[in-house]
Amino acid sequence: MRRLMTILAPLIVLLVAWALASKSEFYGDAVQSLIKVVPYIIALLALFMSIWYQNSNSFYLVCFILVTYIFIVVSQKSLPMLTEVVTMVSILLPVNALWLGFSKERGILSSYGRKKALVISVQLIWIFVNMMSKSGIPANAGMDERFVGIKIPAVVVYIISVGLLLSCYILKNINMNIIYVAVLITSVLSLYFANRILLVSIFTSAIFVIVVIALFDVSYSLAFYDTLTGVYSRRALEQELLKLGNKKYAIAMVDLDHFKHINDTYGHDVGDEVLKMVASVLAKYSGPGKVFRYGGEEFVVLFSRTNYNDIMPLLERMRRAIERRPFILRADNRPPEKPDKHKMMSSKGKGKINITVSIGLAQKTDMLKTCFDVIRKADEALYKSKNGGRNCVTKI
Repeated sequence: MRRLMTILAPLIVLLVAWALASKSEFYGDAVQSLIKVVPYIIALLALFMSIWYQNSNSFYLVCFILVTYIFIVVSQKSLPMLTEVVTMVSILLPVNALWLGFSKERGILSSYGRKKALVISVQLIWIFVNMMSKSGIPANAGMDERFVGIKIPAVVVYIISVGLLLSCYILKNINMNIIYVAVLITSVLSLYFANRILLVSIFTSAIFVIVVIALFDVSYSLAFYDTLTGVYSRRALEQELLKLGNKKYAIAMVDLDHFKHINDTYGHDVGDEVLKMVASVLAKYSGPGKVFRYGGEEFVVLFSRTNYNDIMPLLERMRRAIERRPFILRADNRPPEKPDKHKMMSSKGKGKINITVSIGLAQKTDMLKTCFDVIRKADEALYKSKNGGRNCVTKI
């Protein structure tokens, strides 16, 4: 559902912007003045949110688009200046979107973030210098044209950038990449009608709205998803239980067996990878259940729409899937990229760790009135599994 909303939200914004643009000729002076100011307001909101979440990629993308929007506004009465700005931005914007889309997030004020700032600043200065170099050319010729257009080389760069970003989104499920695609598609419309400032303002506002929506999604992820394992967080579990209220549900507490021994023997990096593997297996085999990281090596699987008698087979399937999937320790000489099939035999791991889990299950009943009671009972069932030899499922 979340992945669908990541696609639908930018699409809805783009459709609304197109609808507003199609009626632009009928707007009064007051409305037109307001539309021309809106990009600055939404851009400031996007910049504030980027700083708040230390998201350098969105911060510098918004900075680049905001400053180039100002350049377009300034050059409205000079077609040579406007054409120069559009030509340069139509090349640099897709390149920047591709670069930032594949760039790791390390904060705005870090050394890595400062390097991004330097690259963007040099580009903006370059655009400004080239724009001003056209200021001496007669300004009026061609200003009655309905659009400026984008040249063929820029179209090719756009197509390549969109293709690569979409491929990465499909293969790696990186939500921000679809946001960059939406930004590029919207920017094409903005640059295409660059000499109609009202349309530029509408589509530029749409770009900033798309970025703001993406940043809200980032905040949601930070609040409701566990950053290590990718499953729901404990806070998300609390919210889900509040929504269920007095409805019947069941909670399974899942705990990794001998996890402290794994951390002590192989290190916390290996322990983190084991947690990721277990979380992925739980999510895969949970069926209608939702998986949450409760804390440390403990997970919770919440079943809200499943018959209680059907839950035990699901949990047994989970337990067996984890038991049958050993964790392979990476070899010291393992290459950074996946080798060809005929070379894979020469890249063996250092060994393997057999992972098992103990599970305790409890259901909300008239005796267990609150979620805390259910969790406590599930925890008791979990301890029975631990005391019963581990690697088993116990229900109360």
